[in-house]
Amino acid sequence: GGVGKTTLVDHVYKIVKEDFDVATWVTVSKSYQLEDLLKKIARGLGISVLDVSDSEMRSLGDAISNHLQGTSYMLVLDDVWEKDLWIDIMDIFPNNNCSSRFVFTSRNFEVASLATSNCSINLAPLQGDNSWKLFCNLTFRNVEDKSCPSELRNLAAKFLEKCDGFPLA
Repeated sequence: GGVGKTTLVDHVYKIVKEDFDVATWVTVSKSYQLEDLLKKIARGLGISVLDVSDSEMRSLGDAISNHLQGTSYMLVLDDVWEKDLWIDIMDIFPNNNCSSRFVFTSRNFEVASLATSNCSINLAPLQGDNSWKLFCNLTFRNVEDKSCPSELRNLAAKFLEKCDGFPLA
């Protein structure tokens, strides 16, 4: 983590979400439970969710699918660890020719491989000056010129070296 996947997608999401009838962002945990994930998605879409038993999971999926029918929607799933997640939920989302979009952030290449080849972005570690600039802009944002104080330069440089191009780590 720490390369800026979530930050980049958040920036884009804020710009384009108005272009969709419905847009929602769901953060997925490493040990997600399907029921909890579907509830988060449903809530984000404005669907009332009560406690749902396993036997009602299908009806929750149906409710999501029905809600999205005929609408353009954008779903962001942030921090996806397992490609099985998409396999578990993909049938819920209608392919309704309304220009809907799914966005995943993941540190797992297998998850990224679910995207079509021209729709996957691999964020590489930042190098040298770019890593230093981002680190200083965030760490010293309350300093007038956002620069690292001279007494902290050596420590900051060692810290960045340990981060290996991921200054947000």
